[in-house]
Amino acid sequence: MNKIILSFWVVLSTISFTAETVEPKNTDNSNPSAEDVGSERSHNQSEQEALATLRKVSAGLQSLKKDVVSLNKELRLTEEKILYPSSTKFTVFVSLTTGQFFKLESLKLKLDGELVTSHVYSENQRQAMARGGIQKLYLTNLSPGKHNVTAFFTGTDVNGRAQKLAETLDFEKGQAGEYLEIAIRDNGDTQEPVFKMKRW
Repeated sequence: MNKIILSFWVVLSTISFTAETVEPKNTDNSNPSAEDVGSERSHNQSEQEALATLRKVSAGLQSLKKDVVSLNKELRLTEEKILYPSSTKFTVFVSLTTGQFFKLESLKLKLDGELVTSHVYSENQRQAMARGGIQKLYLTNLSPGKHNVTAFFTGTDVNGRAQKLAETLDFEKGQAGEYLEIAIRDNGDTQEPVFKMKRW
C-alpha cells in the first residue's frame, strides 16, 4: 500500500514539475512580435506616401484645368476677332430688372426681316439677370447702312396672364462695330413693363 502511495506521489510531483517548467505558448495578439510591428509600420508609411502622391497629382490636375479654361477663353476671343472684325461686328445684349410686371419666358430676334435667334429663359437665368447680369443674345457681322431689328417677347404679366409683345428699331450702322441692348424695365407708375432698345 505504501509503495502504491509513494508511486502515486512521484507521478503527481512529476506532473506538477512539468506544468511549472514548460512555458505556455503566447496566444495573446495584443503583444505582436517585432516583425509584425515593422510590417505594420511599413504598411502605414506606404499609405501615407500614396496619399501624398495623390494630393500632388490632384493639385496638378486642378492647375492644368485652370490653364485649359484660360486657354479656351483666349482661343474664343481670338476666334471672335477673326470671324467678327471690329468694323463689322454687331452684338445684341439683353438686360432686365426684377420682372415684377413682366416675367420673361422667351425672346425671338429678327434682323432685317430674318429670324436670326431665339432663346427660352429659365428661372435661374432670370434671377441672374435681375441681379445685374447681361446676356449676350446674338453676335454677327453687319455692314454699314440702314437696318431694322425687331424683338418679340413672350411672358406673363403680374396676374399670370400670357403676353406677347414686340419692339422695333430702325437704325443706321456706321463704319465701326456697334452694340445693341434690349432693356426690359418695370414702370412703377403704370405697373407695366417697358421695352427699350439702346445702341452703344
